[in-house]
Amino acid sequence: MNTKFRIFIIFISVLCFSLSVFAEDEWSDFGNIDRAWDGQKSITNQEFEQAIDVLEGKKKQKEEKQRKKRVKKLSGGGNSLHSDLNTDKNITPLDVLGKVDEGMLLNVPVNLIIDENPIEKGYYKVFAERESGGDIYFKFYQSQFYKGKIRASETKNDFGKDTIDFVELLPYDNNFVKIIFGSLDFNAYAYVRYQQDNI
Repeated sequence: MNTKFRIFIIFISVLCFSLSVFAEDEWSDFGNIDRAWDGQKSITNQEFEQAIDVLEGKKKQKEEKQRKKRVKKLSGGGNSLHSDLNTDKNITPLDVLGKVDEGMLLNVPVNLIIDENPIEKGYYKVFAERESGGDIYFKFYQSQFYKGKIRASETKNDFGKDTIDFVELLPYDNNFVKIIFGSLDFNAYAYVRYQQDNI
């Protein structure tokens, strides 16, 4: 036989023997699977809650550190001469008010009658403006096209809304709907006639 072939046979036999030894060692480890949890300690609910409290405490410390970084970035660090401006005070974020000058979108599910002309169902941008005489008008636009305006009555009622800026169409009776409007400047409402759908 060729010497290269003999070396190859010896190499293969050593390799097979070593693989079988390693495989036997790995399978023998699975014999102890039933006793894998024997050394585990049971944890009480109180110990679990204490561990959670420690983790949440670290999270709160991290949030406090981030808050102090933001305050330092805003104030530039250091102390102010005025006690109200010290950096240890909480900085509350301000809600950005909606831009009413862009109008507010209103879904009109009926054909309204404005200036004795019907306007079709659809979505309209509503602008509420106080004109020079003090009267408030709701102006209706669809896209960039002016569709009409109606006179509204100012009120102190906020109509139970959670937001400052709102416009909504509410059913009133068989001939009228009520449009309510709220903004930072004023709240107003108007009753508008609508056309009944012919069925």
